[in-house]
Formats: sequence, C-alpha cells, structure tokens
Amino acid sequence: MFPQASPRALRAFVEVVRRRGIAPAARVLGVSPSAVSHLLRELEAGLGTSLFRPGSRRGALTEAGERLFAGIGDAFDRIDRAVAELGRRGGEVRVSTLSSFATLWLVPRLPRLQAALPGLRVLIATETRVVDLAAEPFDCAIRWGMGDWPGLSVAKLVPEVLVAVAGPGLLAGREGAPDLAALPRIAARSRPEDWPLLLAAMGRREEAAPGLVFETRALAVRAAIAGLGAAVVDRGLVADALAAGHLVQVSPVTVARPEAHFFVARPEALREKAVRGFRDWLVAEAG
Repeated sequence: MFPQASPRALRAFVEVVRRRGIAPAARVLGVSPSAVSHLLRELEAGLGTSLFRPGSRRGALTEAGERLFAGIGDAFDRIDRAVAELGRRGGEVRVSTLSSFATLWLVPRLPRLQAALPGLRVLIATETRVVDLAAEPFDCAIRWGMGDWPGLSVAKLVPEVLVAVAGPGLLAGREGAPDLAALPRIAARSRPEDWPLLLAAMGRREEAAPGLVFETRALAVRAAIAGLGAAVVDRGLVADALAAGHLVQVSPVTVARPEAHFFVARPEALREKAVRGFRDWLVAEAG
C-alpha cells in the first residue's frame, strides 16, 4: 500500500516548519490551530511515520520529517510563483506594506489609482515583518528604512519629516499660536522615539509620558483628528489630511530623518507591465 498524503496536509506541514509552530502556520493558512494539528496527524498516519519529535513545540523534525521537507519545501514556492505570475498577467499586483502607510497614504489615493490604471487589481497585505519577495507570493513591497536592500529595485516615495499635528477642534477657542506643551499628547507604541526627537529639536525634553498610546501611527492620527490630543507623525503620510483641514500642524518645528518609505521589488517582477505601472503611479503620487 502506497503512503497517502493530501496537498492540504503537505502544505500545513511545510508552513509549520517554516513558521516554527502551529499557531503562526495557522495564521498564514487562514485556519484554526486545531485544523493544522488535525492535518499533521492525518499526514503522519498516511505516511506511517512521525515527522516531528515528541514534545516539540516549535516544529523540530525527525529524520523522516527532514527528508520530507527537503524534498517538498520549495515545491509550494514554485506553485505560488506560478499562480502569482498568472495573476500579474491578468493585471494583478500583490503588495506588502506597513499598516500605517496603507491606512494614511495609500488607501485614500486608491480612487486616483483606479482612474489612472483602470483594470489594475491591487491586493494589499499589511505586515510588520520584512517579507521575502523571492519566496513569498508578493510582487512588490513598500518598506521603511534607508533604502539599502541589496538585489532589489528601489524607488524612494515619502521622505520622513516629523511634525506635530492635532485636530482643529482641539485648537478651537485658543488664542494665538497653540502651545504644544499645553496639549495632551498621543503616541504610537511602534514609534517611541518620535516625540523625544521633536521635543529635542524644540530645545525641550520629554518630562511626562504621553496620555494616550496606540499601537500604530495610523491609530494615533485618527485619535488626533478626533480631537484627543497632538500626535507626532511623518508629514508626508498626513499631507492630504493637512491640506483638507482635518489636521493642523501645531508647531513650525520639524525633524528631517534619513529614513523614508520606498517601493521595492525584484528586478524580474518589474518585467510585468502591471508592476511597473503600479510603481510609476506611486512615484508620481509621492512626487
């Protein structure tokens, strides 16, 4: 009798090994951890051998498991790339980006993208980690940093310039220029250095912790628009909100950082018209 192994069970096995655990593999596969555990038991029963060491919590493999992973580990990568290739030919671009960039900058501009490139489908995934463009089914990414990613095609989008902003409702009734020290402060847990950098540029130091702390810049900006306090954020990310009057720059002091948001892609991905069109549109919008 030949060993039995379903494609779903094999995919679950590969993701558990890659992600070093059942829970992260379940998130990638979009199923529950118990479903992944069931698939692993099904695979081991069908193959008639143990693939993971007893008591292992992070996917430590037996010798049989190592042989199986070595044989099929890159097979699903090839499948994903083949499917992504068909998608690109159909006018689809899969992009990985940071949630704050997507929420504050990219999503508000999507109507202009649809008008400029009708028929282009953009699939947006938000990630805090740096995705592997060679191994994962993404055509491109928008990353924050210095722009030094070897082997990738890089285009600068939004330079980082820190400013303090608040909703106009918070400043209503205050005479003269608003005093930043008198306003409640909002911070993003992901960017603890923003407030100290701006205050240092003003010749001040941070004397008290912010009253409200949110996980991301996007949430901090939404709280500022709602009138809950002043937030420090990259001016480029909120340029539209400032222009529309949803936010007001509280202090003329700014801090230019060496980092920026960049479009990045593998050079071979840019052979596709859809990916090139998306990149060119991003650069034009940022400019």
